[in-house]
Amino acid sequence: MTSVNFLIYILLITLLVLFAYADIQQIFLGKPFGDKPAPNFILIIVTLFILTTLLLFYFTKLETRINDDGIFYKWTPFNRKYKKIAWGDISKIEIIKYGFVGYGWRLTRYGTVFNVNGNMGLQMILKTGRKIVLGTQKAEELSNTLKLLDQTN
Repeated sequence: MTSVNFLIYILLITLLVLFAYADIQQIFLGKPFGDKPAPNFILIIVTLFILTTLLLFYFTKLETRINDDGIFYKWTPFNRKYKKIAWGDISKIEIIKYGFVGYGWRLTRYGTVFNVNGNMGLQMILKTGRKIVLGTQKAEELSNTLKLLDQTN
């Protein structure tokens, strides 16, 4: 886990504890939380939003598989099935370092980026011109796998 991810978790957990405390104080103990307390339903909505965000950060992962047929990726928990990029559809492939860190699905100058951590990724330029980047924390292992596959084909 990178220091950025650690800070995100600390921030989310701190906010969750604060809002859970506010919920308990105001809703269950009947003591208004703060000088201008928010309505109870707002406190509950914010608490659930923070909890959902924390759970998504924890459970979201990008699974990548590479074999002789192509590159397969799945963005868990959003995709049930792997998406396939056949070798024949790729015109260029390389491991790149991009200028941002973080979670998410982004449209950037590098193409569509799927990333859950770090700033390294496998960039594929398809024959259609579309660019896709799959983030990785295992750039060296990925490079070795691509070299091995290139030698066998």
